[in-house]
Amino acid sequence: MSDVIQILTAIHHCLGGVSIRSLLYAMLDVYVRSGLEAVNYDKVLEIIAQNLAGFLKTDVSTAREIVRNAIVCTEDRTAAAQPTAVGSVGVEKSPTLAHLVNKHVPVDASPRVKLEVVRRLSLPRDVLGDRAMWIYGHGGGHLDVKTAVRAVRDYYPSAPLTDVDFIKTAIGIRRKQALSKPISHRDIYIREYVYTSNKPIYVALDVSGSMKEYVGTATKLKIAKEAIARYIRQISRLRSSISLVLFNTEADFMWTPHYAHRYWREMLEILEYVYASGGTELASTLELLHARGVSRDVVVISDGRTADVEKTVELAGKFKRLHLVATEPSDFLRRLAKITGGRYRELSPKLDIYSLYS
Repeated sequence: MSDVIQILTAIHHCLGGVSIRSLLYAMLDVYVRSGLEAVNYDKVLEIIAQNLAGFLKTDVSTAREIVRNAIVCTEDRTAAAQPTAVGSVGVEKSPTLAHLVNKHVPVDASPRVKLEVVRRLSLPRDVLGDRAMWIYGHGGGHLDVKTAVRAVRDYYPSAPLTDVDFIKTAIGIRRKQALSKPISHRDIYIREYVYTSNKPIYVALDVSGSMKEYVGTATKLKIAKEAIARYIRQISRLRSSISLVLFNTEADFMWTPHYAHRYWREMLEILEYVYASGGTELASTLELLHARGVSRDVVVISDGRTADVEKTVELAGKFKRLHLVATEPSDFLRRLAKITGGRYRELSPKLDIYSLYS
């Protein structure tokens, strides 16, 4: 790793003003991949080039030559190719955090077990903001069913008769009669329920290299992770189960469906270690979910820069209600949402994933 640091230092010295964040991501990529395969000098240059291509606004091949020259401080940008999508890393394969963890434990292991593996990997941690968004229930969503009573309140217009708390109402009316006080609608008490999902919720998160791009003061990945963190907090009060899939060129379960109210702390901590690297293939996550028997109500968070558009559209046709959250405006993701009857949203710091279902 010290050799990698020396290379990155030389690049930073020669390419004045190069993105420090991109260099740090490059070092993380090298570290992760070295745990899975032999990483030689040429591979290190390839990984660094993938991470700097967006900053240099060129393709990976040209970025590799710029990096090679920068190491000996003979910078040459005159041969730069036409700019491509900033941060795009093509179809380069790279293991996600889910791939690393599932090498050591079964894919269906609990988030608690997987967190122990994550901690042993000693990866950098991206602390998420503590912006809780607790909720108790949204009525009317097609996934919602009533469970425990949350509270009891006075009668309100349009309250269903089935929600009347007859015991509390009877006690209140008798008390008023004993005190010779008039009875009003405020003496009728209505039960308010917690709502929960009657089936597992699946969220698929794009962790490709382009998710390292900044939107304002934070990366797309961090904004997305904070939205998922808020969602986990929400459904932990609804006693719902949630599954998280991570994908770049390949997809794997970070965790399969587990109840958020049991594991929400572990889920939130695992999210802090999720990193971005590699290319993008949205079809991989649809294949994984379809093979698992999932066919509806999936939330996908991605920038839409998938390698195989036709395959993705074909697989999307096997789903109902794919809800797409775009980290940048995407006609392609909007189209996927439309053809599956799902909803399309664009990522923002205030995104409420729960609203996609209600």
